[in-house]
Amino acid sequence: MTQGEVKEDRRRFIHMFYTNKVTLDWMRYCCLLLLVVFCGKSHVYAQNKPKEIAKFLERSKTLAQTQIDSSFLYVDKALKIAATLENDTLLAQGRLQKSGLYILKNDFSKSEALLQKMMAAPLSKRFKGLALHNLGTIQYYKQNFEAALSLFMQAAELLEQAEIPQKLVSTYSNIGAINATLKNLKNAQVYFERALELSDFNAGIKLQVLVNLSSVYYSKKEYSKYLKRIFEAEELALELQATKVLATIYTNLSLYYSTEAKDYAKAIYYGEKALRLKKASNKINTLSKTYNNIGYAYLKKKEFSTAIRYLDSALVGAEINLKPHIYNNLKASHQGLQQNEKALYYADLKDEIKDSIVEAHQKEKVAELTEKYESEKKARRITVLDTENKLQALTIAQQHNLLLALGLFAVLIAVLGYFGFKNYKIKQQLDKVLLQQRLRKTQLNPHFLFNALQSIQNFIQQNDKEKSKTYLTSYAKLIRLVLEKSDEDFISVEDDKMALESYLNLQLLNYNKAFTYSIDVADSVTEDFDLLPTLITQPFVENAILHGLNSDHEGHIEIAYYKKENVLYVSISDNGKGFKVKEDEARRLHKSMSMAIIREQLKNLNRSSKGFKGTISVNSGTEGTKVILSFKTIEI
Repeated sequence: MTQGEVKEDRRRFIHMFYTNKVTLDWMRYCCLLLLVVFCGKSHVYAQNKPKEIAKFLERSKTLAQTQIDSSFLYVDKALKIAATLENDTLLAQGRLQKSGLYILKNDFSKSEALLQKMMAAPLSKRFKGLALHNLGTIQYYKQNFEAALSLFMQAAELLEQAEIPQKLVSTYSNIGAINATLKNLKNAQVYFERALELSDFNAGIKLQVLVNLSSVYYSKKEYSKYLKRIFEAEELALELQATKVLATIYTNLSLYYSTEAKDYAKAIYYGEKALRLKKASNKINTLSKTYNNIGYAYLKKKEFSTAIRYLDSALVGAEINLKPHIYNNLKASHQGLQQNEKALYYADLKDEIKDSIVEAHQKEKVAELTEKYESEKKARRITVLDTENKLQALTIAQQHNLLLALGLFAVLIAVLGYFGFKNYKIKQQLDKVLLQQRLRKTQLNPHFLFNALQSIQNFIQQNDKEKSKTYLTSYAKLIRLVLEKSDEDFISVEDDKMALESYLNLQLLNYNKAFTYSIDVADSVTEDFDLLPTLITQPFVENAILHGLNSDHEGHIEIAYYKKENVLYVSISDNGKGFKVKEDEARRLHKSMSMAIIREQLKNLNRSSKGFKGTISVNSGTEGTKVILSFKTIEI
């Protein structure tokens, strides 16, 4: 597993953890907690009816998780009695609890209607804050994160004014959860830490906050804080015998020790503990990631047979996004055992499933952009038509309405300008997708691909297995990289180098090894993390082969990656015959569609990527041509 794949796996893990643990388990827990925040307050009333209401609400709370229909029955009894008393506080208490039950049933429209009815009546800051909290929970479940965050912030402000610290824990935690989902890790940390300060009253709530806070520290690479909080969470989970949370903690620790600390013995130790707990609690559907983590640790220890055993288990029931990582680990394990055919088999499986994921993602992205574009276009037309009708009505009106007409006209200009700008941004995104498709077509030159395949076919017919396998591997790598990376703005130096090596190997095949090449990466360059525009170097290498090399002596192409200060350079030189650079053509090599696309690509990136600046310089003489590409370094 490469560092890039490990980083991708870590990001996917963090995202999965926030999405599953925070938005589902934690949100439902907080919702259930808020169902009964006032169940113990009804004793202040001397009459029997308020006591009876409190009893019904307490019974409803007890049945909420196991018999929700019966829970509704008891809360309705409480509301019926409260209505006879005409007591706004008791009514608000019952409606708040019933709205929480609707949320547990995912019946958001009924919950929202009940809360709006509750907000229309006079409310104390405490009840209004809790109502806003439930409204925020509804918006979160609907994936309306901005609206949810606004409601939770309003709820927090009111609950702070009401001086109810215990009720603030779930609100702060939910604010932290939304910021974590939106990758606002600094804000997520602030609110999870606030929640932790107030959580001593309930060990279960404190445990959840500790786990979530440790994940934020992990994502921010603050590993000393991460270890402090995760081990604190482990100790508390052991006291509470919370096996499911312990399994999550040990899975997180296994990932940390394998990818960050490089302590593979500890990674295996915690992975095995997580495995035992998940099996004991029948969490079979979550075993694949744990098996993969353990298998990866054994792979790094060069215990390849053991690694394969765990990785085979990881494949059972694995999600599609996890399978490429498992296949990659299996490929590396079989390579370690010198089982090259098996390694090639898993490499092909990995490429195949990654290609299907990329293709599905690309289709989804284009469909989303198209739908958004059409929606905005339709909205703009409706706005324009509506405004035109208003203007026609104003022309018939009397003279004293002239000022009103001018005001509406100003509004019209603002609306049209707004929708025009939105339309421009969407078209700009669509143009970017089209540019990426044109760039991919340039790099997948049909004539070049046909010649390469024909040459590989000749080797197969000659039963030359080694050459067939070598060139098929180069062909597959090139095709996969072009298809997979062409919809991204930047790629790593490692991927760019791999693409050039694959391309040059195939060109050597087409040209019957009529030239040589070398690729050098300076120590100043970090291959996994230093980035450059996607596959921008390939057309220059192609230009060197097609137009630069002499036919009367052996040609040589030299490619070098190096950094000076904060700038990444790529040098591409050949020993060909060179060419004369005219003043009006000083910034291009030859009149080709690929060069026009490259200039358009750099122009878009210079405009849209903050802090990025890319340039091209060309020097040509009788001893050859040298192209130098420079990019202000973009880091992951």
